[in-house]
Amino acid sequence: MSTFDTLVFIPEGSLLNEKLAEKNALRQTLKQYDLDWGPAERLKYTSLQKQFKILSHDDQINLALSTFLKEDHEKTRAIFDEKMKEQTHLVKGATDFLDEVTGSLNLILLAKETKAQIEPRLAPSELLSSFDAAYFADDFKEKLPSKNIFSQILKEHPEIDPDNVLVIGTNLDEEIQGAENANLKSLWLTPKKDKIPISPHPTLHLSKLSDLLFYLDIN
Repeated sequence: MSTFDTLVFIPEGSLLNEKLAEKNALRQTLKQYDLDWGPAERLKYTSLQKQFKILSHDDQINLALSTFLKEDHEKTRAIFDEKMKEQTHLVKGATDFLDEVTGSLNLILLAKETKAQIEPRLAPSELLSSFDAAYFADDFKEKLPSKNIFSQILKEHPEIDPDNVLVIGTNLDEEIQGAENANLKSLWLTPKKDKIPISPHPTLHLSKLSDLLFYLDIN
């Protein structure tokens, strides 16, 4: 019997290479304004990473845009969002991992972005076909870390035992905190050098999805 029989993936970061996507989208947004993405810009962007760790996904993007662009924020954000739809790079090993567990576990996708924003990014890989259920920002009145999001999902899937659910994410303030608020176990996917905080406290801290196979019984 597996330790976890239901995996809830927040695709932004756990499946989609969000760091690369955001950097590429920012570079392409700057290009729209005939602005360079040279060594100075890359260095400035790297310096923002420490602040990113304590910000929500939206706040990270807004900070980056306001740092590099002084134009109307609503307009620059709209351009950025369109560029993000083109970012389809996956986290290394994501496809292999899903191939390994599909059919053996309940797989649920929980995107923080809208369906219109995320579907184009997942379409080339056809990863959506691996999931038993998919949820998007459009499906909820609230945002993570609200526990009501997970409560709604579990209510719609009474066959799922909450004790055997693992939420997989990369953002502490939204995804890991949301799982903790809902009394669900969580996996924080992040480099090993990142220290586990006291709160929110993920159940597991791994740097690669493939390492999760150790905790699963899929034979």
